[in-house]
Amino acid sequence: MSRSSSELKRISRDILNNRYSVPMAAFLTASLIPTLIEIPFSMTLGDYPGTPQLIISTIADILILLIAQMLDTGVMLVHMNMTRGQTYRIRDVFTPFRNGAERFFLAAVLFDVFLVIAGIPAIAGVLYFYKTGVSGLSGALLAAGSILGLIFTFYVLLTYRMVFFFLLDHPHLSVRDAFRTCRKFMRGRRRKLLYILFSFLGWGALAICSFGIAALWISPYMTQTLLTFYLDGTGELDQIPVRDYDQEARRFTGSIF
Repeated sequence: MSRSSSELKRISRDILNNRYSVPMAAFLTASLIPTLIEIPFSMTLGDYPGTPQLIISTIADILILLIAQMLDTGVMLVHMNMTRGQTYRIRDVFTPFRNGAERFFLAAVLFDVFLVIAGIPAIAGVLYFYKTGVSGLSGALLAAGSILGLIFTFYVLLTYRMVFFFLLDHPHLSVRDAFRTCRKFMRGRRRKLLYILFSFLGWGALAICSFGIAALWISPYMTQTLLTFYLDGTGELDQIPVRDYDQEARRFTGSIF
């Protein structure tokens, strides 16, 4: 059964109802750890860092990004266990580091590499603009490169956003097969995922306006919606007891009239 985006979001809210505490704590844990690791490197840079410091800082930032992605995968696992009625704990955030760490690490690296490749047109446009200066040609190439980079980036995000769910769900699946399976899974579903992601833009603005406090509720809601989208695509959502809002609405309407 393929549900609408609004129905997937309503189901996600229903699953989270009265169970926000652990997903919220998991999100907070996964957010704070990379930040705490980053602080020492930021403090040692100073106002005029040398080349060695910049190189070390860049390498550290890349590694911290990969760690953050693995922690985010652990947050996904918390939501998966909760949705399936299994035991879910905050420490599940660290499971990707204990079980199959090389798979999740390699998947994060490949995902980031794909994003960098997708952004090459935009990077090339910016470099050409700064090298040649302001002109009609450089401006046009900058605009074209930016648009192409944006399109390619969205394609990568929409095509491989679910790959970590597949890795969690299938421990024996290789990283290469996970990306291939994810690409096939997303055929015909990219538009719905794009709509779901865009529907959270307003919530993202609220998180910014609240200095990040609202993110404690918004991030679990978004992660749960992505998981619900994944489970709906695999057909497992039909086996999970959730409220059928359309049926309830018809029953309520029938009781009135």
